Order: sequence, then C-alpha cells, then structure tokens
Amino acid sequence: MYDLRIVVEEVRGFCDMPMRPGDYCELRGSRLSIPEGFCMWALQSVLPLLPAKQRRIAEEEENDWIPRTFRVACPDPDGMVILRIEQIDPRGESCTGSPPEHAAGREPRTGTPPPRLLVDHRACTGCRACELACSYRHEGAFAPSLSRIRVRKDEPAGLDEPVVCRQCGVARCLQVCSCGALSRDRRTGAVLVDAGLCMRCGDCVEACPFGAVRIHPDTALPLICDLCDGGPACVGRCVTGALRYGRAGDAARDVSAPGGRAG
Repeated sequence: MYDLRIVVEEVRGFCDMPMRPGDYCELRGSRLSIPEGFCMWALQSVLPLLPAKQRRIAEEEENDWIPRTFRVACPDPDGMVILRIEQIDPRGESCTGSPPEHAAGREPRTGTPPPRLLVDHRACTGCRACELACSYRHEGAFAPSLSRIRVRKDEPAGLDEPVVCRQCGVARCLQVCSCGALSRDRRTGAVLVDAGLCMRCGDCVEACPFGAVRIHPDTALPLICDLCDGGPACVGRCVTGALRYGRAGDAARDVSAPGGRAG
C-alpha cells in the first residue's frame, strides 16, 4: 500500500482559511495527519478516494479512472481549491519538506461571502487598462506602479495574469500587522489601510501568499485593493471580461449601478 500526501496545488477562488499552494496533509497507513488550519471542507472532497489510491493496482483497465485521477476540486464554489493526491514511495522512504505554518485562528464568516474580484486568465490580453484605471482612481495619475492590481506577464509562454487581492477569509496580512493599521471593511470585505497607524514595515507584503500586496514607491504604504467601495474601477475598464466583480457561479455585478460605480 502507498502512503499518500494531499497537496494544495492551486487556489482559483476565495479560500476562507486561507489555504495556499504547497500546503499539505499526509495519510500513512490508516493514520491521517492534518496540520492545524487545513480546510476540512476541501479535505472531505478527497477522503472517498484515499483508500483506493493507497492500493497498488497490478493491471490498469482501460476504463478504470481511479489510477489516472490525482486532482480533486473543493466543492465550495467560492473556494475552487485544487488538491493533488501524491503516492509516497511504498518502500517507506522519508519525504522531504516540512509542513507549512497555518493560521492559529480565523475571522468569523457569517452568511454569504461578499462579492470580490474574479479573474478569467484566458480572457486577459495584457492591455493593462485595469492598472491605469486603478492608479487614476486612487492616486489621480495613470501609473502602473501605483496600481493595486497588476498584470503579471509570462513572455515565453505568451500569457498575462491579473494579480488581485483574494479578500481572504483569514487574511494573513491582517494577522501579521502588529500596529493595527489594517482592518476589514464589514460591508465589502476589503482590507483597508490606516495611513496614520502604518509603520511601513512591509510585513503584510511578505505575508500575502498570492503576491497581491506591494509598497507605494513614494509613501511606502502598502497598496492593497479596497474594491473601490464596492465598484472596482478595474472591472469597469476591462473590455475583455477578464475581470468581474461578484461571487463564483453568480452573474456578473453591474459596477455602473448606484453604490458600485467604477468611475
């Protein structure tokens, strides 16, 4: 029988814990070791598969999908966490790497999570109009370096990927802020920065598992998406539909409506 490792491969949506790529738990024999903070909602999606994946199958039937299935999606439509099941060497050799650190607590989640920025990477053309709209909305200047959203370009692969704040249910940036400069907007769920309290230490930048926080080049304050008070300017300027404001699975929200203007 194989021992198994269940690894977070990708987080495509809003992970309430949050989980991040590289987090994992292990099944050795019949003992499942779960580190603190590993999401049970995501884990329950792979549990039925684990006994089958532990077995060594001598012959793989052409229509047997079990040996070829290694990835499972969290059932939470807002989470979209992709887990990968790895078979550990059956000879019992030790595995490298150390379990990741997890948050000790979690912020309360009540009812339906608020809308957030959703990204369709396939639709992004790399025009970077979102960066210009964001910087103008917040800084009054068309300057990508001042934008809360940024487009990460992979030139060899010809891919463009908008990097946005995930509005994590348990935000690591909030947890590491020792001066109380970061707070949660209870209406939109966005993380807000109090310039008067911020020490410009940059801990929030290091803590963000998605690379969505960076430092203002002039003020040294963290640049964190505030969702434009419920009407993201970047969404209003994205002509390809690569960005939208809403919940996964829901219809797109009209950011030009009252209370959600993109201007």
